[in-house]
Amino acid sequence: MRHENTERWAQMPLSRLNAVRTIIVLFIAIGYASTMSPLDGNYEVLRHLGYDPSWFGLQILFCLSGYLAVRSLTRHGSSLRYLASRSFRNGPLLVAYTLAAITIIYPIFCTSDASFAQEVVKLSSYFFKTILCIDPGSRIPGLLDNAKYMCLIQGAIWTFRWGALAHIAMALGWRFGIFKSKHVLLGLAIFATLFYGVAGHFAAKHNYESLFPAFAALRLSYAFLAGAALYGWQDKLPQKGLAKASLLVGMLCLASFQYTNVPWTPGIEIAGTFFWTYLAIVIIQTPMRVTAWMNNWPNIVLGLYLGNWPVSQTLILLYPDLHGWALIGTSVLTTTLIAIFTHAAISGHINRWASMALKRRVTY
Repeated sequence: MRHENTERWAQMPLSRLNAVRTIIVLFIAIGYASTMSPLDGNYEVLRHLGYDPSWFGLQILFCLSGYLAVRSLTRHGSSLRYLASRSFRNGPLLVAYTLAAITIIYPIFCTSDASFAQEVVKLSSYFFKTILCIDPGSRIPGLLDNAKYMCLIQGAIWTFRWGALAHIAMALGWRFGIFKSKHVLLGLAIFATLFYGVAGHFAAKHNYESLFPAFAALRLSYAFLAGAALYGWQDKLPQKGLAKASLLVGMLCLASFQYTNVPWTPGIEIAGTFFWTYLAIVIIQTPMRVTAWMNNWPNIVLGLYLGNWPVSQTLILLYPDLHGWALIGTSVLTTTLIAIFTHAAISGHINRWASMALKRRVTY
């Protein structure tokens, strides 16, 4: 994959990346908060093409993650440095938010009758399963037992397990030269997308809802591989503004046509995800006056993602009458303020330290 274009793209500054990812996570946060005190049945607000914004948002984030994974590995070529960078940048904030959940939120709102020793064992198990991404977002019995999302104080981070596995697989594949081939990446992306589409249609048709975790993993895997392939094949994508706009319109029309004229198919979701992802890539890569306001945002993305669920759950516990757009607005504002604070207090320093530390490492 090492040719002139990919090397040039690898060194290209991504000054609008944080803004794009922040906006995506805000839409996810709005969707999650809206289901905790529903405005429209069990659907999230801003639902479109038959899917909740959180489902589109998660897949877009995984597409961008796959794209950035190959970019990062192309820049320095080290699988160990790549994994270390992910751990250094994400780990401290995940630890901080998880500690807040078990040392602040849980003691205040828990209703457990367990002994102190039992509580220590339960919370310690939860803590390590979460920060090691073994079972992130799992339940804590005794907290939120009667909530709509029972016992879930960090329900949004269930994706971390699949994200960790995807990054490990990418690092190993790169180390052994498998993922250095853009043809291999494209083949895997096409296979994963088709497999998810067929399997998802079959499962929905036969009501195999018990297999949801497996299909959630497929849903995120195809997105990650699609993003990785997109990076490798950028030289084949449109380079002119009109051509980019035409491709975007084509993908949106494909998703809309399926939604309005065809019985339900995962193709709607896949086409919609590719539309939003490619739009994000175009905004990130293309300097435009209209997007100048998105330049150089602070990286509060992870703080927003980690905080949106516990903040919404806590607000409902404190103010049971808070619902609808009042809950959504209060939740998003509170989450954003906390994310800005944690960025200033923790992640900003960690990111600078990690960048300096990783520069000193010997390329593996």
